[in-house]
Amino acid sequence: MKEAEKTQSKAPVYRTIKVRSGKLPIGIWVLVIMSLGLILYSYLAPYLYPIDLGDTNLKDRLLDPSIFGLSDSGYLLGTDALGRDVAVRLLYAIRASISLATVGLLSSVVLGLTVGILAGICGGWVDDVVMFMINVRHSLPSIIIGMAVSTIFGFGTGIVILMTTLIYWSGFARQTRAGVIQLKKENFIECSRAIGASTIRIIFEHIIKNIASPLIVTFTNNIGAVILFESSLSFLGFGIQPPNASLGTMVNNGRNYMVLKPLLVLIPTLVIVLFCVTASLYGDWLRDRLDPKLKRK
Repeated sequence: MKEAEKTQSKAPVYRTIKVRSGKLPIGIWVLVIMSLGLILYSYLAPYLYPIDLGDTNLKDRLLDPSIFGLSDSGYLLGTDALGRDVAVRLLYAIRASISLATVGLLSSVVLGLTVGILAGICGGWVDDVVMFMINVRHSLPSIIIGMAVSTIFGFGTGIVILMTTLIYWSGFARQTRAGVIQLKKENFIECSRAIGASTIRIIFEHIIKNIASPLIVTFTNNIGAVILFESSLSFLGFGIQPPNASLGTMVNNGRNYMVLKPLLVLIPTLVIVLFCVTASLYGDWLRDRLDPKLKRK
């Protein structure tokens, strides 16, 4: 009986120490370093390997990779069906996918934050309209919205950013609205109004600062989802168009050679998985660190 009580008393202590220590697990550290290293290297690619993505070399098509001594082709990850260096194109693809995901998410944050604050502060019919728009957005699949936008407005980098904004703004808006409704009832907000603070000042000095933590966590968790969304659209032919490279287009270009050259599909797919898993695990860790309920335990 005493041993059972000791075991039960030790479990919460270990859990509390683990949460309060805040140390990033070594496995997530490795994933974060690998992801950041690839991203940094990809942004240096135009300076280290300045190439025209539309150039082809049919004499060197479908060569085996030279990594690990698999061949003496001279290409680290081999070549694709048009004789293009897979390693170099992979760097350009990572650069494009990460840039689109980051800019698209930042646009979503700005739009969602603005609409959410407007709904939370104004209330009434404004809140009803915003919630109706959010519910309509969540009732439609993301891929269907992306395909519809591409069909109407065409293809290109700007269109992908527009699609990302139209799809992911609703999550930030709903979270912001909930935070504003909760905060505007607090005493410090009423005190600020009593001393003559304007609504704009209250928004920037109190509301945004208090809802920043959950929005950062949501932003981090959505990075992997946006990368996967962009890759899916490009794979279906509604995203980045050839000869420009993205992770989705690389998978699409290699799918016809999956039996003959499986690495053409496997390599960009593994990179997508790496970024998605890293963003998800780091976002979960960040949520635990910034959650005030867990901090009080």
